[in-house]
Amino acid sequence: MNATVADGLARARRLWERIVASRPVAWIRAHKRALAIAILVTFTALLATYVALNPGIVIDALAIGWANLALLLVLYSAVLVTHFGVLVSTVRLAGARLPVGESFLLTVYSTVSNFFGPMQSGPGIRAVYLKSRIGMRFRDYLLATVYYFFVFGVINAAALFLTTMPWLSALIVVVGIVVVIVAVRRMSLVHAWPWVVAIALVTIVQFALMTVIFGVEIAAVSSPGEYSPMQILVYSGSANLSLFVSITPGAIGIREAFLVFAQGLHGVPLDIIVAAGIVDRAFYALFLAVLFGISSMFHLGRMLRTKSDAQPVGDAVDGE
Repeated sequence: MNATVADGLARARRLWERIVASRPVAWIRAHKRALAIAILVTFTALLATYVALNPGIVIDALAIGWANLALLLVLYSAVLVTHFGVLVSTVRLAGARLPVGESFLLTVYSTVSNFFGPMQSGPGIRAVYLKSRIGMRFRDYLLATVYYFFVFGVINAAALFLTTMPWLSALIVVVGIVVVIVAVRRMSLVHAWPWVVAIALVTIVQFALMTVIFGVEIAAVSSPGEYSPMQILVYSGSANLSLFVSITPGAIGIREAFLVFAQGLHGVPLDIIVAAGIVDRAFYALFLAVLFGISSMFHLGRMLRTKSDAQPVGDAVDGE
């Protein structure tokens, strides 16, 4: 089994080396700054055009009141910080380092891509950038990312049964912890326990923040206090699990299907699911668009001021 995995990794490595040495990639390297600027400007223009053609996205977001908007802004900013924490912990788990500012910009760009891009493309952007920037092996990044998704899945799967089968929730958590302990020991990662624990803790905080976000959105489109905290926890678990099979931007349609399928567990009716989903997508799309615009202006300023800086995070956009 190990030999098969090693052969597969070797073939993937040889394929990657051929791609890197190809003429198209060489051309991209030679024109990376111009391409980066063109891509950033084009994407910003497309986002602005989309909002102009679909003004309803702004109306839907503003309909929940300025207090809720301000609260969602704080909460989603905190979620972005957890993505940053996962990225930093992932890099450190592999024994590498990435400057804080660079890590944050990579987090922003990959998060935007993960929402608007196809097939949850954020992890791919991070993997390519970390490989080219600090030489982080795909295998190391893949293992760390799989671990993060495993913890994410365990937490949300456990939350799914809190109101109906709490014993099953406890069992899922216990089995998850045992699997992590065994995997860390078998893979000789005992020395990396601090970063293994860090990823788990950040993921727990991320789940808590998303649960509060869903609670705020549901309360904004229904009567306050109509749904209990336990119902919101189950709702959050089912909504988050949809990300594993998301093939649309922001899991549009996929999340709703999961929530409807799990309606017997969380008890939130269809009209509230749809209304809360509209609020969430409208606000989050605007949040990412503004965040992307601010980050792009900051990054473009750096690119235009000097050509002697270290490789900027924008290279992740042009694929190098």
